[in-house]
Amino acid sequence: MMPQPESATPKCNDATSTGPSRRGLLAGASGFLALAGLAACASPQAPDADRAHLAEPPQTPDEVLQVLRAGNRRYCAGTPEHPNQALDRRSDQAEHQSPFALIHGCVDSRVTPELLFDQGIGDLFVTRTAGAVLDDTLVGSMEFAVSSPYSVPLLVILGHTACGAVTGTLKAMEKDAGNPQLPGEMEDFAAQIAPVARTAGVEGSGREAVDTVVQANARAVVEQLLERSAIIRKAVEEQRTRVVPAVYDLETGEVSWLEG
Repeated sequence: MMPQPESATPKCNDATSTGPSRRGLLAGASGFLALAGLAACASPQAPDADRAHLAEPPQTPDEVLQVLRAGNRRYCAGTPEHPNQALDRRSDQAEHQSPFALIHGCVDSRVTPELLFDQGIGDLFVTRTAGAVLDDTLVGSMEFAVSSPYSVPLLVILGHTACGAVTGTLKAMEKDAGNPQLPGEMEDFAAQIAPVARTAGVEGSGREAVDTVVQANARAVVEQLLERSAIIRKAVEEQRTRVVPAVYDLETGEVSWLEG
């Protein structure tokens, strides 16, 4: 069994928590939600990142990461500030939005980016599919986010512990390792997750196996996105945008960043 990668992010109570897919996933699996700012916990080098209310949106990938880390630290500690959620913010953003990041995650009801990063209206683009896999329209939505006029500096591929899509795929692989089957269009996400699980060399469908594949899948989706999209690849090459993998812990509320 491949050992589970170590998180580069300290726990929240440490105060510094550091191939083409089918179009069948379109129906109900992906879509834009609200908008918020990326998160884990604040960096000692960036005390201003603790501010929930920013005069201007963060402009660089590093600045966005600082904002998201700070927001996640507030969320973990149970002290969210709920920025940009007042009536005046809704009115201000009605004719023009100003997101500074895109979060792509799982459809799981417990993983809501605006909450776990403590952001508000007009802060984030959000896309979601089961298992955080890719499909054609989803990639186009991400290209929309990194293009003018939004040009978001950061895209986050966010997996989460105990992912049902990963668990279901691993259970199907226990029955038929070479051709795991799930009902209906769910076979689409299984077809994308199964190769990642094989590469990770996991056995079974227990918690450790699931969480290992979740981390491997977040990294794999980053690679797939950069391979698949010339628009996003160019933005990354020009250092206008960064794409980073991360995992959200359902029990602690912590986001661990897998970059590097």
